[in-house]
Amino acid sequence: MTALFAVTSRGLESICAREMARYGLTVGEIAYRRVHAQAQGNLRPLLALSTADDLFLEVSRWSGISHTRAALESLRGLAEELPVRPALAACAQLRPIDRNPAFSVTANFVGRRNYSSDEIKTALAAGIEAATGWTYSPDDRAAALNVRLFIEHTEALVGVRLAATPLHRRSYKQAQRPGSLKPTVAAAMLEVMGLQTGETLLDPCCGAGTILVEAARRGALVQGGDSDAEAVAAALANAENAGVIFPVERWDARSLPLADGSVECIACNLPWDRQVAIEGDDAAFYAQLCAEMERVLAPGGRIALLTNRSALLTFARLVCQEKFEISLFGQRPVIGVYR
Repeated sequence: MTALFAVTSRGLESICAREMARYGLTVGEIAYRRVHAQAQGNLRPLLALSTADDLFLEVSRWSGISHTRAALESLRGLAEELPVRPALAACAQLRPIDRNPAFSVTANFVGRRNYSSDEIKTALAAGIEAATGWTYSPDDRAAALNVRLFIEHTEALVGVRLAATPLHRRSYKQAQRPGSLKPTVAAAMLEVMGLQTGETLLDPCCGAGTILVEAARRGALVQGGDSDAEAVAAALANAENAGVIFPVERWDARSLPLADGSVECIACNLPWDRQVAIEGDDAAFYAQLCAEMERVLAPGGRIALLTNRSALLTFARLVCQEKFEISLFGQRPVIGVYR
């Protein structure tokens, strides 16, 4: 068995755990922004996890990490004993990597300390260099291997990134728009609504098309639109980058050119009137949009919506079955699933 942990956005931990279980992982501890699990067999399929920002091989846990500067020397000594070579071998089974790679270090901690994250990185890098002869790179993009350290109070967790780059960094996401959704959040919305291959999905306010692309990559039949012509162009560009094809139109989401009951699923990052403005009165806009989404939704369909104004969501027949408060754009918006 191989010990792993995924890093995800705050509030998505349980959703990420669901997806990891679907991939055959035995999920264990669920902590702040982390999900721990055990894997058996080939690790390559795990690189397709869509709700995890990143995935790491767990290489060590340390105790007794103090808040004083004396901890820096302790961290350097502990780093010299890290079993990073087995982690390198595991990564080499998935991608080409040199036996003496350039490596980067990422460090995060909870609580006040008399040293900085940069000083932690320097201490760890010195210990790993001394033990392995590898070369430290302060630029993660120039490194072939990433070592990740989390310190919570006196406990520390160390991992080595499984992939070459963070999982949230989708290569298709080139075109951006204000308020554009993080791909892992879009994937989480699809995960909680249980989107299946072959189902039809609509995003009526699609922005740069992140939800549409993530849904298309899952095998759904998608369509979307936006009132902003530049957003429509961005969505089509990102679709082309992802190698998927779907229709995107310029429209008013309050008056969709779609037949009653014509889509099985709807997923949308609604305008919050921050980076994306709302035309007219907020409550009226949301009421009209909800009525239109309910009109085009097929019987038995479901909707996943992200907004910081969930109190304005009103439906005649649909009820909210699940809610997840997450951290995004410095806000605490909610993903709600309606059926």
